[in-house]
Amino acid sequence: MKNLSLIINGVLAIAVAILFYQVHSLKNGGVTVENSTSEAAVKPTIVTSATNLADAKIAYVNTDSINEHYDYIADFTKVIRNKKATLESQMQSMTAKFQQEYEAFQQSAQAGVAPQAELQKQQASLERQQQELANKELQMQNLGIELEEKNMELNKSVKDYLVKINNGRFDYILSYSDLMPTILLTNPKLDITTEVLNGINEEYKNSKKKK
Repeated sequence: MKNLSLIINGVLAIAVAILFYQVHSLKNGGVTVENSTSEAAVKPTIVTSATNLADAKIAYVNTDSINEHYDYIADFTKVIRNKKATLESQMQSMTAKFQQEYEAFQQSAQAGVAPQAELQKQQASLERQQQELANKELQMQNLGIELEEKNMELNKSVKDYLVKINNGRFDYILSYSDLMPTILLTNPKLDITTEVLNGINEEYKNSKKKK
């Protein structure tokens, strides 16, 4: 149970921090290589597409800001953490009760003074408690599944919003993060994070009102 708790903590700390996406798959430049063999050497011929990357319209979204300020993330993270805390409290209480009753059962069995029917009753109670603890552990594991499902919902909601507002404005919308920097240098003029963040928060607020 201790290891499971550490796993869930890790999932909450890491998975929530690394939620994101790309709206469009980056299109390869259609590069092919044709070899022309001569006696001296093999010289590759590079054939590129007519598309010039310099003409592409590019923007980026800072995923660190999305993770920190998107209300959707804050809400579902709070829900999952509360569920985790409740389960941990229940499991600790149930474990303490089980240990106490198990020790009493062992003492009664070793002393040989308790009737057999009473020992069987205690044993049945311990078995039920073990099953209940196993169910709680399963619920704890299911938190990880629930988090993955929420991540998929988040991913889709942001993608859908970007597709809606893009409308041909940009050829590529990239993600940027200081935590996992795949882009080493950015131009602040291409940053549309504030626009996206305001928009997805507004849509999320409206969706909560409809429920």
